[in-house]
Amino acid sequence: MNVKVSFVCRNSIAHGGKPGCSAAREMFLRKSRTPERVRQAAADASDRVPHNLSDLAPIVLSGRGSDIDAIPAEAGVYAVYDNDETLQYIGISRKIKASVKLHMFELPELCFSVRCEAVKAATTLELQKEWKKWILEYLAENKGKLPPGNVQGNVLWSDRKQRTTKKSLTLTDGFRSAVNDSDILEACREVVRLHKTVVFMKGSRSEPECRFSHRVCSILDDMLVDYETVDTLDEVHNHNLRNVLKQFGNWPTIPQVYHNGDFLGGHDILDELQMSGQLHELFKTDGPEDI
Repeated sequence: MNVKVSFVCRNSIAHGGKPGCSAAREMFLRKSRTPERVRQAAADASDRVPHNLSDLAPIVLSGRGSDIDAIPAEAGVYAVYDNDETLQYIGISRKIKASVKLHMFELPELCFSVRCEAVKAATTLELQKEWKKWILEYLAENKGKLPPGNVQGNVLWSDRKQRTTKKSLTLTDGFRSAVNDSDILEACREVVRLHKTVVFMKGSRSEPECRFSHRVCSILDDMLVDYETVDTLDEVHNHNLRNVLKQFGNWPTIPQVYHNGDFLGGHDILDELQMSGQLHELFKTDGPEDI
């Protein structure tokens, strides 16, 4: 009851109440004797007040003015728009930013901006409730029509390529304060020697951080290749790896793919090898477990 009254008093001030009015005085008295944990709970509840889809400002995803870092990393709902500001898909995710990035990599022509709402510490039921609210809002404004990506049978957005949850390899334990480039270089040699296929990439296979890394993983996943990954953005465990790789593979860009101890190529070479059929033949000769 105290929490509800404190909200009412706060609103009375916001609508012109004077500091000396009875409502403001009551708010002060209640706040002064309300335990901190109760006030914090009230603040958390206020933070979780959901917004309508139309209330949220769009975040540009590509081109001039893009601001991908503004996308919340936590759980919530999101709506993706194309370049014509047409809503294409309303989604739900435990990691909004990661999901939106995958959409950008897989459907770049349909991803120009996004509206999103983080739902802190949300249960699955709460997330579904917010998603349904946005869907109903869109239906009301569009004569009962669903966004194209939410129409039954449209699998462009929902039928994601399923990747294994295998963790990325790390080159150091992350505890040593002094790791030089020669240590990382030697660790690269060891990783490539011990594992048949290794991808040095930006991000992880489940959350790639660039479309080229995403493309390489997609190619290998489609071929059912068993491969390892090393995250070049992990400065804690793989210090300065992005620069060391230029020397290690004599190749200027990332990702880099190594197979049977040799440098195979970057994303463009893998694309060419796949289109020509050579990549399939390469892994086929290694044995049935790799294809």
